[in-house]
Amino acid sequence: MGFLSRRILLALFACIIVIGRADAAEPVQSKTYAILVGVGTHSDSSIKARPAAHQDAVAMYDLLTNKSFAKAAAEDVKLLLAVEDKQRHSEAATKENILKAIRWIVEKAQKDDLVVIGFFGRGASLGDRTCYLSSDATVKDRASNAVATSDLETEFKKFKGEKLLVLVDVDYTGTSLDKTADSEPNALDMVRVFVGDEDKEEHQMPPGRFICLAGSEVASHIDTDTNGLLVKCALDGLKGAADRDGGEPDGVVIVDELKKHLETEVLKNARLLGKTRQEKEQSASIWGSRKSHFAITENPSVAGKVNDRLEKFGKLNLAADIKAEGQRFLARMPALKAHRELRSLYQQLADGKLPADDFVAKRTKIVDDMKVDRDAAKTFARKTMAGIEQVQRLYVKELNRGEMVVWAVKGMFRELEATIPENIEKQFEGVREKQPDALTDILADAREFLGKREDLDGAKDITLAMRSMMEQNLDPYSTYYSKEDIREMESQMSGRFTGIGVQIRRDLVRDGLLVVTPIKGSPAHKAGFLAGDLITEIIREVDEEGKKLNPPEVISTQGMSTKEAVRKILGMDRTKVKIKVVREGTEKPIEFELTRARVDVETVLGFQRKKDDSWDHFIDKKNKIAYIRLTQFAPRSYEDMRETVEKLSKEGIKGLVFDLRFNPGGHLHAAVQISDLFIDDGLIVTIRPRSGVADEEPYGGKTDGSFLNFPMVCMVNGMSASGSEIVAACLQDHGRAVILGERSYGKGSVQNIMDFYHTEAKIKLTWATFWRPNGKNLNKLSTSGKEDEDWGVRPDAGFNLPLSAADRVLLFKQIRDAEIIPRRDLPSKEPPTEFKDKQLEAALEYLRGQIKTAGTAKK
Repeated sequence: MGFLSRRILLALFACIIVIGRADAAEPVQSKTYAILVGVGTHSDSSIKARPAAHQDAVAMYDLLTNKSFAKAAAEDVKLLLAVEDKQRHSEAATKENILKAIRWIVEKAQKDDLVVIGFFGRGASLGDRTCYLSSDATVKDRASNAVATSDLETEFKKFKGEKLLVLVDVDYTGTSLDKTADSEPNALDMVRVFVGDEDKEEHQMPPGRFICLAGSEVASHIDTDTNGLLVKCALDGLKGAADRDGGEPDGVVIVDELKKHLETEVLKNARLLGKTRQEKEQSASIWGSRKSHFAITENPSVAGKVNDRLEKFGKLNLAADIKAEGQRFLARMPALKAHRELRSLYQQLADGKLPADDFVAKRTKIVDDMKVDRDAAKTFARKTMAGIEQVQRLYVKELNRGEMVVWAVKGMFRELEATIPENIEKQFEGVREKQPDALTDILADAREFLGKREDLDGAKDITLAMRSMMEQNLDPYSTYYSKEDIREMESQMSGRFTGIGVQIRRDLVRDGLLVVTPIKGSPAHKAGFLAGDLITEIIREVDEEGKKLNPPEVISTQGMSTKEAVRKILGMDRTKVKIKVVREGTEKPIEFELTRARVDVETVLGFQRKKDDSWDHFIDKKNKIAYIRLTQFAPRSYEDMRETVEKLSKEGIKGLVFDLRFNPGGHLHAAVQISDLFIDDGLIVTIRPRSGVADEEPYGGKTDGSFLNFPMVCMVNGMSASGSEIVAACLQDHGRAVILGERSYGKGSVQNIMDFYHTEAKIKLTWATFWRPNGKNLNKLSTSGKEDEDWGVRPDAGFNLPLSAADRVLLFKQIRDAEIIPRRDLPSKEPPTEFKDKQLEAALEYLRGQIKTAGTAKK
């Protein structure tokens, strides 16, 4: 087409924009390292052979060392197999060699190196953790000769790379475990190896890590004729099938694309190949951290064309900044819509299909459309400052407003993976002493620089600034809820919501939304929804804001996420929605027309449902021992609790098991009122705000209306938090109940959920700590978290009954299953959870003893 004129070059230079990192081309990899472990056979006959595991490691080795795809040098890829492969220079997949390989990659890999790790084969439980069965492992002696995940975790702690891809297909079936096995395996244990201890509330996943797990712990993993299902789908994706972001391949497969490919392809193939329901429901479980956008392989069917275009573009006589921008967009599909439009222009320019003058005009228009005017940037800044000042006034610790502005700006740029320009960085100097106007200017400058983009539309920019500022720099419980978040989380935040009243989950086999249970008293329950109904269609006459849709919106639930389904089903009070369901035993789909209403979530539960779907609380009718499980502290929890205990009192209750296990807390006043139900007068809890903000506030109980004439056991565990701990500590310090189970979570802080009217959002903020009646601390974050320190609520002496991780999972499933309103016209196909609740048994045994002793004393 000829070279561009100097006039056009100057025009191009004048309208240059800065492109964020997320849309930049990946720098050339310094190195590609890999460890691929595939154990298909074992000398121990109690471990079933899995030939696909061997093939998985070999196939990944061939891909990574193939110059058409990944270009890894053979000496930088360690292949560890049970059966030697001389051609590929494999090593024996022994425990010693595997740990040695991990040490090697930790030492070798630098920040920008691509690292691929694959574990394929079989695993087993090992105490509360799991292990990988190396080629020299035996089931009986796996504690000493298998690769424990704790060993891998220890070796991997010093890993410094930020481009890590991990594929794990470890099948936990196919082994004959001996009776020493004390827990079921947990597949997520392998995730912990590569991301750190996710059990910690303050845990942040290291940047640039992408971990994908196959299958589950309970079902055999699906193997094809050549590979395990996960690796088969991964190989297809890495060879080019995943290269599809933006509607056209760009010649590079990045982890974002691989994630989408695996999420759809593994599930689709599992439906086709699986023989049992559990196999058909197998999917890829994926964890990815911020900045997981790195390239893994090239797509050879497209890479040549992309490189040819880059070569042609490189020969054009362009300004350096224009050339750099064009090369970024031509080399990699950008994320933003406007940037994709620019990419198309650069493609046409490089191909000689777009005249230079037209290119300049079109590019100028796109760039101008991306600009945010100063008034809009100032509006963003003023609203964000209002949020910052609201947080600063009430937060439990003293905060500096200037530092909070810097946190907000840095958080926005970090989440968008954009580079903060020097002129804004300079404004951070002396920020602690700057006045509000200067701080508002910093926010406005940052927003103006970022420009118009779909991920900042509406109030998303304020949400991003506030949320990243709070979640990265305040305590783990303080956050910002957008208008959309509030609608989806209403039931968790307040214990009530506006909708039809069903619990749903994805049915992976039938590709629909399964009704787990209707909520008692809700529109769905009254209309006749049943557990097991499959929602196939949602017909909306109005949108989320109550505006009429003409024609009505008809939505299939195929491929729909649970989150999206909840958004479509929820809506304004007294508006209508139609739901179409498929029901077992019914030939044709059933269509329900429901009127949305306020639904109160049940929080005061018994041990089983009666025939009328209400709760039976007498777990031991002979001894008149009642059982109450409180799931959270919602606005109606106190009223429901009082009504229940009053009814039980009239029926002659002689003992009460009060179950607070897995209760995360909720409303402070509900916790105080429920505590007061069971104690005489005296201190319940003390609330301590930040010094100078408000006075310390003690909450006390009163004798009137309290139930004091029967013994109690209060059960807690490591997931009993906040309000649960207020109640348990109060009952313990007053000697009103025996505390049984495990040490509680240790969340001794109080959050307030405040309206933020600027964006119809809410701010959840920690504004105080709470202290038990004996004056001791409950808050774990106020300590170093050691076992011998004062935090949380410990069981009373002789009543500490810890559960294994696996038993805790079974317990949670059992008590959640008890919440389901069962379908009574058909026998359940789901076998009941076979789990003996030793904590509940101990509570009943104690109460029976107390009742017997009291009866003997009366005689």
